[in-house]
Amino acid sequence: MRCLVTGAAGFIGGALVQRLAATGHHVQGVIHHTAPTFIHKNVEYLPGDITNPEFLQSIMNHVDVVFHCAAMVKDFGRKEEFYTINVDGTKNLVAACETHSVKRLVFLSHIRYESGKNTTSYDETKTLAEHYLLEKYDKEQFPVVVIRPGNVYGPGATTWVLRPLKAIQKNRIALIDHGTGLFLHTFIDNLVDAIIASVDAPEAIGQTIDVTDGDNTTTWGDYLNALARMAHTPPLQRNLSKRTALFISKLMMMNYQLFKREPWVTPMAVEIFTNHQAVSIEKAKTILGYTPKIGYLEGLQQVENWLKTEGYIT
Repeated sequence: MRCLVTGAAGFIGGALVQRLAATGHHVQGVIHHTAPTFIHKNVEYLPGDITNPEFLQSIMNHVDVVFHCAAMVKDFGRKEEFYTINVDGTKNLVAACETHSVKRLVFLSHIRYESGKNTTSYDETKTLAEHYLLEKYDKEQFPVVVIRPGNVYGPGATTWVLRPLKAIQKNRIALIDHGTGLFLHTFIDNLVDAIIASVDAPEAIGQTIDVTDGDNTTTWGDYLNALARMAHTPPLQRNLSKRTALFISKLMMMNYQLFKREPWVTPMAVEIFTNHQAVSIEKAKTILGYTPKIGYLEGLQQVENWLKTEGYIT
């Protein structure tokens, strides 16, 4: 199988590239700002930009499957930039797929959170891209599969491993609502299993499929304190109510808009940390034959081993 992976140097895209190459597939990996660290004879990296239609058209010859992992993934920033990358970039990719008769496009989206409030440009533009793709399927039978991962973690993760760990080490973190929100942990290897399974599953086309480790009991308090134990720091004691955390986050967003000072907490982060909505993976099990192979405790152990190897903890 000849594959194209956008966002090939990112956490998810990079893990996917490694798995595809290791199992004998030829991979073209689109990279932008981040240089890849994985080199393999089956992988060809292509520096480029998904907002450039001509570039995408030029690289799509003989591609069987496209895995669209590239996106602007931040909870603050210019809305126009989010739209250009997440919406227009996706449309450019679809046009190139259609020109070259690509057999399937797997789109990495994200799970929605409970309140539906405090939506960000990231959430809005990923939703718009999703709607566009599903409409293309409904009207033209465009072969798309939408995968919605939960909170993806594992060795190499920045968002849900290194950032909270460093905040814990600097004593610059607080629980929100005593850490009772659900950590929808999704181990990176499990997610890659589901992504690859979506290529051959005939019933997956036109579907949106939620993917987590299937555990709706682990809280953010559980996870953050597990990181604290790895870092040999005391359990987290500082706590904010959701109302207070939202107030602070909105002040920080105003400060960012006025003075471009990056916020250390945002409304989107507050919603994630206080989410109580369970997620079912029955659809993934039924359609993809998905079974999470790496459980929470094993996932934590792999994270700890990696952090020690890389020198982030002792």
